[in-house]
Amino acid sequence: MLVEDLLADRELSLDVRVRGDVTRPIQWVHTIEINAPANFLRGGEVVLTAGVWRTAGVRAGDFVADLASADVAAVGFGLVPPETEAPEEFVEAARAHGLTCFVVGAEVAFLQVVQAFVGSKRVEWERPLRRHLDQHDAIVTALRLRRGVGTVLSVLERQLADPVAVRGSAGLIAGRPPSPGHPVPLVGEGLADAELLLPVPLEELDVEQHAAVMQAMPFIALEIERSRAVRATELRYAWELFEWVQAGTVGLETVRTRLHSFGLPPEGPLAAVVVRTGAPEAVSARLGEVLGTDGVAVRRGDEVVAFVRSVDSVPELARGLHRSVSGVSGDVRLGMGAPGSAAELRVSLLQAAHAAEAVPAGEGVRSGAGGWMTHDQLSSPTLLLAAQDPELLAATSRALLGSVLEHDQRRGTELIPSLRVFLDAGGRWQEAARTLHVHINTLRHRMGRVEELTGRTLSHTPDRVDLYLALRAIRQTRDSP
Repeated sequence: MLVEDLLADRELSLDVRVRGDVTRPIQWVHTIEINAPANFLRGGEVVLTAGVWRTAGVRAGDFVADLASADVAAVGFGLVPPETEAPEEFVEAARAHGLTCFVVGAEVAFLQVVQAFVGSKRVEWERPLRRHLDQHDAIVTALRLRRGVGTVLSVLERQLADPVAVRGSAGLIAGRPPSPGHPVPLVGEGLADAELLLPVPLEELDVEQHAAVMQAMPFIALEIERSRAVRATELRYAWELFEWVQAGTVGLETVRTRLHSFGLPPEGPLAAVVVRTGAPEAVSARLGEVLGTDGVAVRRGDEVVAFVRSVDSVPELARGLHRSVSGVSGDVRLGMGAPGSAAELRVSLLQAAHAAEAVPAGEGVRSGAGGWMTHDQLSSPTLLLAAQDPELLAATSRALLGSVLEHDQRRGTELIPSLRVFLDAGGRWQEAARTLHVHINTLRHRMGRVEELTGRTLSHTPDRVDLYLALRAIRQTRDSP
């Protein structure tokens, strides 16, 4: 679907204010209301906004400029009563960047615009399959009643009179795996990791069965792509939700609405979960499966964050979630914040992050296999560090450690990593040197250089605390999205 096709849809009655390159294909239609939206865009999207970001003091020019930098295809401003006109500065900013801009009337929901795009894409996705409609009408009929890979497989099972299944890199996607299963790679966008499991090798099937498999495979690929596209959209919305809660830049009602869209009760009780792991992608997928409709989880850098419906006791819930995801990765550290309403989620998220960080010193830890900790097990004042403004943390920390960071970058030294290990070891020279795999004299030389550059003394407790907090703040600001 091209931008001009969307603009020409009479049912949408879109009011075009700036006509840029309307021949661009639309990659997706996305509603976004946060500052710096480019972080959540890949280019080619039609972005819809109602201007909620204005409540956080974001200027229209900056918002549009960020969209232009993300190479979006067009932007639409939705009118929300009593607003009857799009902000002139918004339209002018779009004109200055040559970005197609249109106004969505108050009588047209953003969902209608998304549906128009999805409807067009569905026609595009299904066009090559329609040529074979007469041969596999059974699959088409079944999919009209219920979408999904399992629907296609059930029809194929009847045609083969044997069980079949689809398997991905993360495990079984749908169906009943035959024994033994003979894999046939599926061909499609992003499906290099998916395969159809047949009861016998493909070349040993008779002509009719072979045709049935070949006819079913495009449908299977389509359904997997569709479900992954839906999942990708859900993840974008989840990213926004966690960004809103952590930054506190949007109104509470916006957060409550987004929670409701995920099927979570804004009034709670909801608790934040943070998981530190070496396999965040796999843990995120597993946590999402475990939570189902009782939570939302998303990968954020090297960690996984989630909001969970907290109906059981917090320790029991934390223990159960840790047990569920620990099988995916051997080293899983899970922290859970206090349950509460939407208004209390930010504090819960800070508590969960601090709990996950503090797991090695907490209860429930199994040696070498991570562990879990809840908010009520926290007693460290360093939790206050996580509640500070990231920019202030970064500025304060660099004021102390900037010269050391610059030294490492300019000369390729490892003063910062060595300082972190030394402090984590409680100032025990031999233990720190052993962890770093260096001679103790080398470590003493490095720490002496740190003292020279910072003007602090590592044998002085207040100085050591300052350096420790600065290191934590630097890591915290680097890990934030």
